[in-house]
Amino acid sequence: MNVQSNQHALEIKKLRSQIAELKQQNQELSKQIRVNESLYRSILDALPINIFLEDPEGRTIYANKQVCLSNGVSLDKIVGKTIFDYFPHEIAILNRAYDLEVWKKRELITKEFPSGYQGEEHHMFSGKTIIHINESNEDFLLGFALEITDRVRAENRLKESEEKFRSLTEQAADSFFLIGTDGMFTEVNPTACEVLNFTKEELLKMSTETVFSKLPEKIKHLKIGSKEHASSNFEDLMTGKDHTQIPVDINIRLINIGENQMYFALCRDIRDKKRAEAQIKHMAFHDALTDLPNRWAIQSILEEQISPKNEPSNLLGFILLDLDYFKVVNDSLGHEAGDILLKEVAKRLQASTDHREVKLARFGGDEFIILIPQLTSEKEITPFCDRIMEEMSAPFLIKGQKLNISTSMGISFYPKDGQDLNSLIKNADLAMYGSKELGRSCYSFYHPDMKHHANKRMDLEILLRKALDENEFILHYQPKVNLNTGEIYGMEALIRWKNKLDQIILPDAFIPLAEETGLINPIGEWVLREACRQCKEWHDLGFSDLTVSVNLSPKQFQRPNLVGMVISVLAETGLSPYSLELEVTEGIVMKNPEEAVMVLQELKRLGIKITVDDFGTGFSSLSYLKLFPIDTLKIDRSFMVNIDSDNADAKIASAVISLAHSLKMNVVAEGVENWEQYDFLINRSCDYAQGNFISKPVEPQEVKGMLVNNGTFIIT
Repeated sequence: MNVQSNQHALEIKKLRSQIAELKQQNQELSKQIRVNESLYRSILDALPINIFLEDPEGRTIYANKQVCLSNGVSLDKIVGKTIFDYFPHEIAILNRAYDLEVWKKRELITKEFPSGYQGEEHHMFSGKTIIHINESNEDFLLGFALEITDRVRAENRLKESEEKFRSLTEQAADSFFLIGTDGMFTEVNPTACEVLNFTKEELLKMSTETVFSKLPEKIKHLKIGSKEHASSNFEDLMTGKDHTQIPVDINIRLINIGENQMYFALCRDIRDKKRAEAQIKHMAFHDALTDLPNRWAIQSILEEQISPKNEPSNLLGFILLDLDYFKVVNDSLGHEAGDILLKEVAKRLQASTDHREVKLARFGGDEFIILIPQLTSEKEITPFCDRIMEEMSAPFLIKGQKLNISTSMGISFYPKDGQDLNSLIKNADLAMYGSKELGRSCYSFYHPDMKHHANKRMDLEILLRKALDENEFILHYQPKVNLNTGEIYGMEALIRWKNKLDQIILPDAFIPLAEETGLINPIGEWVLREACRQCKEWHDLGFSDLTVSVNLSPKQFQRPNLVGMVISVLAETGLSPYSLELEVTEGIVMKNPEEAVMVLQELKRLGIKITVDDFGTGFSSLSYLKLFPIDTLKIDRSFMVNIDSDNADAKIASAVISLAHSLKMNVVAEGVENWEQYDFLINRSCDYAQGNFISKPVEPQEVKGMLVNNGTFIIT
C-alpha cells in the first residue's frame, strides 16, 4: 500500500514538474510570440508604406502606423471599420470596387487611385492581394499603399507644361524646329510645315542643310555650358518645297532634353519685313510723285560710276533740266495740275532717255537730272538733248487744257566740270541759268566764265542788300507836262543807286536781279514811301496840285498785302491818295486779269490814279481794257523813236490816243526826245508827255527850281 502510495506520489510529483515545465515553456513561448509580434509591428510601423488587412466584408483588422498618419485618424478608429467610414463616398466606392476585383481574381493587382483626408486631395500607389491563413483557414485582403501625391502633381505640372508648350508651338505664327546633333529634324510645328509646304513626315526625314543656308554652319559654334555661345541670332533663308526662298530671323540655342543635347530653332518669317524694308528703301531713293530716282539715288549711282574700281575712261554727261514758266501753271491751274504735268513730263523724259545706260531722276520741284555715262566727246550728248526738246515740244493736255511747256537745260561733264555730285549740279545749274538768259527752251554747256558771271551776280546781290540796309538808293524825278497848257502836272519817281564811290547806277543794272531775289519788294516799298514823302514836301511848299507816279513791279503787284501797304505809306507820309499815280505794265495786268481787276478797283476806290505803262508792247485783249479802272494809257517809248519817219509807229500812236479817248482815258507819251515828236503829239491831241526833250530825270532840289519857275515848260 505504502509502495503504491509512494509510487503514486512520485508520479503526481513528476506530473506537476512536467506541468510546471510546460507552463514555463508556454510563458516563454508567449513572451517570444509577443516579442515577435512587437518586432513585426514595429517593423511594419516603421515602413513609410501603408499596410493593412481587411476581411472579406472590407472591415479593417490591421493597419500599420503609416495608415493612421496617411488618413489622419487613430488606429482604434480604423480597426473594425470599412473605408466608407473614413474616406469620401466617391473615393470609397472606387476602393471597394478595387477590393472586389482583387477578391475575384485572387492575385496581386496594383493601381494608382485618389485618396484624401482633411479636405486635401492625395494620390496613392496601391497593391492588393489575397492571403490564406492555414491555422484558421481564413482569407484576408492584404494591401499596401505608397503616397505619390508629389509625384502625381509634378507629373501633372509637367503634362500641363507640355500641353501648353505643344499648344504654343502648334498655334504659334513662328516656325519651331528641334534639331539633333546630327543636324536632322526631330520635331517641327505646323507653322514650319505650312511655311515650307512640306508635311511633318517629310521634314522629319530632312536635315538643316536641306532647308537652311547659314544654320548648319552656325550650330557648329554653339557650345554647351557657355552663356556667351549657348545661343545665336541671325537672318537666314529657308528653301521651301517649290524652291521658294523665305527670309527668316532665327534664334538658335543649345538645350538639354533629358540626357540628350539638342538644338532648338525659332524662325520668324520676315518676308513682310523685307518687303517693308524694300519699300522704305524705294521711298528713300525715289520721288513719291513720279516714282523716278531722286537726288540720293543719283548720288549712289554717280559714286558707283566714278568709284576707283570702275573709273570711266570716257566722259560722264550730267544734264540739269528745268521747266520754263512752271510756276505759271501752278498759279493759274493749281498745284494738282502742276503735279499732273510733272508726271507727264517724267513719262516723256523716260521715253526720250530709254537707254539702259542713261539714268533719269527728279531733282526736286520742276527740275530733273539725267546721267549719261560712257561719252567719248561732249558732242555725243547733243542727240539726247535734241530728243528731249523734241519730246517736250508737243502740247500737254492737263485738265482739258493744252499747255506748251518748254525746258531749259544745263550740261556739265565729269571729270572736267566737277569731281562730285554737288560740283556737277552747281555747274550744270550755272549752264541752265545761261539757257534761261538766252531766252529759254534751249540747252547750254557749262563754261568756267559762267562761274565768274555767277560770282559777279552774287557779289551784286550782296551789294544790293547792303545798299538797301545802308540807304544808298536815291530817287530822281522826271517831269510830266500837260501838252495843252505846257505846265508840269506831275513827276515820275525813278530809282538810282548811288554807291560808296558816288557812282550812279541805273535801274537796268540791278532791278532784274532785285526781281529775281525778291529784294524788289522792300526796294519798291522804299521807293513808294520816299516818293510820297517828297511829294508831300512839295505840297507843303505850296505846289498842292502836283502828283507823283510810282512804278509797281510784277512781284509787288502780286503781293497779297499790296493795298494795305499803300494805305499804310499814305497814312505815314500824309500824302493824299488823289496825288498818287501807280504805273503798272500791260504784262502785269494781263497775267491774271480777273485778279488784277479786283486789286486795281481797290486802289481806285482809295482815289489813287492808275496808269498802264508800255501800252501796245504786249498782246493784251482789248475786251479787258474796258473792265480795268484805268485813268491813263502810256505810249511806250519804242513807238516814239521813229514816229516822224515810220508810218506804222505813227499810226499805232494815233490809234492808242484815239482808243484811250474813246474809253475816256488820258494818254501820256514817254520818251519824247525832239520837237518833231512833241509836235506830233500835240497835233494828235495827246494829253501828256515826258522825255529828255522836256527834262531829264533830276534830283529833288532841281524839281523845286522848276516848280518855282511857275512849273511851265518853255520851248526854246
